Amino acid sequence: MIMSKIALRQVTVASPNELKKAYVRSKKILLHDKPLLSVGDLSHVVKHLLTKRRKILQLAKKHATPFYILDEQELTASLKKFTAAFAKHLPSAEHYYAVKLNHHPEVVKRVLRHGFKLDVSSAKELELGLSLGATKFVFSGPAKTVADLSLAIKNRSKVTVNLDSFSELQRLGKLTNKHKKSIRAGVRIFTKYHGAWNKFGIDLKDLALFFKQAKKYPLVNLTGIQFHISWNESALPYQRVIAELAGYLKKHFSQSDLSKLEFIDLGGGFRPFQSEGYYPWRLPQGRIIKETCEFNNQEPKFSQKYYVAHAVTIDEYASGIASAIKKYLQPLVNCVYYTEPGRYLANNSLHILTSLIDVKGPQYGVVDAGINAIGWERFYYEYFPLINLTHPSLQEKDFIVYGSLCMADDLWGYYCHAQKMQEGDLILVPYQGALTYSLAQEFIKPIPPVYLLK
Repeated sequence: MIMSKIALRQVTVASPNELKKAYVRSKKILLHDKPLLSVGDLSHVVKHLLTKRRKILQLAKKHATPFYILDEQELTASLKKFTAAFAKHLPSAEHYYAVKLNHHPEVVKRVLRHGFKLDVSSAKELELGLSLGATKFVFSGPAKTVADLSLAIKNRSKVTVNLDSFSELQRLGKLTNKHKKSIRAGVRIFTKYHGAWNKFGIDLKDLALFFKQAKKYPLVNLTGIQFHISWNESALPYQRVIAELAGYLKKHFSQSDLSKLEFIDLGGGFRPFQSEGYYPWRLPQGRIIKETCEFNNQEPKFSQKYYVAHAVTIDEYASGIASAIKKYLQPLVNCVYYTEPGRYLANNSLHILTSLIDVKGPQYGVVDAGINAIGWERFYYEYFPLINLTHPSLQEKDFIVYGSLCMADDLWGYYCHAQKMQEGDLILVPYQGALTYSLAQEFIKPIPPVYLLK
């Protein structure tokens, strides 16, 4: 983020005329390019969470802010919606919760109680799952060490290893030979649709060779294929990869080879529906406008406060994936399909409650929580509706809510749903359950505690 700001300022100084032209073009695009933008409003999030206001205020009487709120009701609702959607469209699927999105034991416990298995990316996550009684895992992630693979072999009755490279296959093969123990495995692939995600797995064009190499290690029971695509707004990315994978299998695998495939793991990537947004300057043209205005000591003006992050419903994800499987893969293979949801399940499970400590002026103040609680400068670009629980309103006030760290980018938002903003007010930051607690860090301040909202 810092580098991108510096680069933009260098462009501004180097060629102001070009930047002025870009500013004009960007303004037109931002105002008129309808397909690019998803204009909407997230007041329904505020209305919904205000139904929990009394219980949250009771929690605040017992515990000092800041703290996370584990919202059991929200987590359960997400789990039910996900399982119901896939039960309807792909009933034979098995679901593995991606622990990296939120590894808090109380979250993982509830996921397990709902019948999910676990997708882990490290020995640490595998050990956590074992300590909580999980009985089935897929172990993914790149660069698994000898220690990682040895732990997987030790728990081979519960673990399927998704291999990430030819070298990893060799390491696992040598270990199985050494211990004389077999283990079930899959292999992760990337395709032309994966872009920067080709850091993970092997190229699809090498898949047949990988299965051939695996025959050198008879105790590695290679019976599956995994691919992973993140940050999807619809089922289309899955459909493209499913079609490409099916075409490759049809061309390069015999019917005998295909009959040995036991699973295809579809990875994660389901975004939550209508629960978050982003500021105009997250778009390239908005960034140009913002940087140009700041360079000229002007306040940038945008027609919209924020745009709603686009994503289809979980039912549409499931329906789209199932239709592609039926069209392309089911005529070729008879196997089980795995999903690895993380963000969709964890997103609504945690909120952050913080107190307004200092009001520095009519339009900004400082709360007692710093963004170390979420691990990065998320709210510089991403929008969530801040809610003043002490003086709530369905209307937003222009009020910059800064965090309490010694950092200029430590902020929570530019607006707050409030009648007024006074010192001591309780501010709720909703839906901070995914990639927040897991990335929280002991920087200047401790990581806040987690309390259960029953």
